[in-house]
Amino acid sequence: MKKIYWIGDMINNTGPAIVNKSYYPYLKNKVVFYFNNKKIPRIINFILNLPFRNIIVVSGFSKLNYYMIRISNIFHKKTIYIMHGYVKEELEREGITSTEKSIIEYKLLSKVDKVICVSKMFCKYMKAQLPDLKLKFDYVNNGVQTENGSRKILKDSNYFTIISIGGGSKNKNNLIVCEAIKKISKKNIRFIVVGKNGEDGKKIRNYPFVDYYESLSHDEVLSKMCKSNLYIQNSFFETFGLSVVEALSCGCDILVSKNIGALSILKNISCNDIIINVGDIDEIVNKIKLKIKNISNITYDKSICSWKNRSLQLLKKIERN
Repeated sequence: MKKIYWIGDMINNTGPAIVNKSYYPYLKNKVVFYFNNKKIPRIINFILNLPFRNIIVVSGFSKLNYYMIRISNIFHKKTIYIMHGYVKEELEREGITSTEKSIIEYKLLSKVDKVICVSKMFCKYMKAQLPDLKLKFDYVNNGVQTENGSRKILKDSNYFTIISIGGGSKNKNNLIVCEAIKKISKKNIRFIVVGKNGEDGKKIRNYPFVDYYESLSHDEVLSKMCKSNLYIQNSFFETFGLSVVEALSCGCDILVSKNIGALSILKNISCNDIIINVGDIDEIVNKIKLKIKNISNITYDKSICSWKNRSLQLLKKIERN
């Protein structure tokens, strides 16, 4: 009998959902997954499974997930929380300093037996933020899709195409990238921005070189990456940055913030590939110009970074007493 029950989004195209769906093929023989995001069916399925499972894994934050953890505590089940982001920090980045969400998040972290962060950098950050809970924190770097199947890598020679994920979110900082591109006049540049409007979305859409897509499927995003020259992740903070490595696998060069968790799995990274100050427009201008002239040789170990490898690591940490 499968002793592990997995709580998490298995339907949508958000970061946590993509991670959950990527783990599924390699964990399905030992873990019970549930493919329904509707609240009532989820609760019923959880209650029906609870007596027969020893370990409850919660991947992603929500109020309902917190209550499922509390019920699991009552029945003395081992609880594991896979932490994709720090809600308190994300809200503060948007200027929101105190909310019910951040309070519930801390309660959730204090009630689970183990917290597995999605990168080494994120784990270190969380230990520093919550020293009273630091013994609970561990990490398994996210895996990456290492094969693109029959997807063709085809660049448009008429344009230097840049792509970024995160839309108009303040944390993703794509508005600064727009200002940097605006200052580069010697090359035809297209900037593809994918994601919800957020606070900066309307301003980003006004730049004439921007192609804005509020919602694309994961496959469509990968297709856009295959047609792009450069992927930029100018985030203030990124717990992992799955899109960074996906862009590499699609033949994109990358230019990323120093605060990206995925940096720990990349090889041949130089200072020209990293944005030190995400608010410094001139730094970004200079580094885009270097990217236009020269392509970096950034790589990663596909065998170590594969979802299969990460799944084996995760399973060991879940089952460890």
